[in-house]
Amino acid sequence: MMKEYTAIFTRYAVVLLAMAAMLLVPTGRRGDAEVVTVPQRQPVVSREALKNITHDLIENLGLTIDWELQDYIASTARRYHVGFAAVAILDPSSGEILALYGKDSQGEDCGLGLDAYLAASLFKVVTATAAIDYGGMSVNSPCSYTGRAHTLYKSQIFPERERWSRTITLARAFASSNNVVFGKIGARELGVEPLLLAAMRLGFWQSPMIDAECAPSTLFFPEDDFHLAELACGFNRETRVSPVHAAQMASAVLNGGAMVTPRILRNSGTAFQQVLSSETASDLYLMMQKTVKSGTVSGAFRRVRNDRAIRGLSIGAKSGTIKGTSPDGKHNWFMGFAEDPATGKAIAIGCLVIHDGYFRIQADDMASKIIRFYFSRPFTVASADAGKT
Repeated sequence: MMKEYTAIFTRYAVVLLAMAAMLLVPTGRRGDAEVVTVPQRQPVVSREALKNITHDLIENLGLTIDWELQDYIASTARRYHVGFAAVAILDPSSGEILALYGKDSQGEDCGLGLDAYLAASLFKVVTATAAIDYGGMSVNSPCSYTGRAHTLYKSQIFPERERWSRTITLARAFASSNNVVFGKIGARELGVEPLLLAAMRLGFWQSPMIDAECAPSTLFFPEDDFHLAELACGFNRETRVSPVHAAQMASAVLNGGAMVTPRILRNSGTAFQQVLSSETASDLYLMMQKTVKSGTVSGAFRRVRNDRAIRGLSIGAKSGTIKGTSPDGKHNWFMGFAEDPATGKAIAIGCLVIHDGYFRIQADDMASKIIRFYFSRPFTVASADAGKT
């Protein structure tokens, strides 16, 4: 088995290089909107320069940061005594980074939003993409599993008998973050190639930004079928993703498959890459909505569902939770989007909170507060603060 996988990886290295070259080619147009290709040579903002984002820094560097939103996220992290947070808020229509925040044991460091961390179940977005595009599945496809949904054992992936199995739809498995279903999809239905190709299309192994230093998201190459199951469901401590990239992937779902290039400089151009078909994006959109309505983050939004700023919004998400290191603690993710169908105003979110002990606030609660704050302001104010010209 090891020799077989080694041969496969050699072949896929060539495939990935070819895919990387293809992804760098701009699509030219997105819908009816003209896409401006970002110049290859332009100023790059260092991570160190973004460590302490202030109102003066925004003006001096010409950053796209929405100062009111940035300040609100910082004050929320302080209010709840968050030990570690890394947050990126993105305008999916322009790629402008509206907020970039970070905090660890040493204090506030907004550059933490540019680093990559354990991805946990966020990778289920990649697996769902591969299942739809390469596995012929849909939101209503039946999926069976045995045992507990949030564990992952070899006996669950390769059971001797399916006698005691339960069946749910792919959408329900996504919303409830079912490790067994997604592990089986990866190991038994898809195999290595579809997962790697879907990951490549969604921006893994490359920096999501070209005007700032941002770590690429990475994943491990599975050595056997069970490792493949671990990769597919995110139940591993090797796959990593940055908050910026998480928000970028959410933008692809919101934009009908067109993934925007995040940018933090006002004078950087806007660029999109069509990484999903509109049909696949629509399926992911529905599954992410289901996660908010009746899935793993429903509690956070149920508490504010009657809030005037939120009740008319279309909100979708994928959560992720795993204990790990670098840094130590329980990694709690929210990746998602919020859109006002009436105005077209929208944001994409990548939010990570890490706790080494008590949870004073989780990522989904922080995300709901960010969404409420952003959409409670007049549209013209939010646009002006974002530094648009």
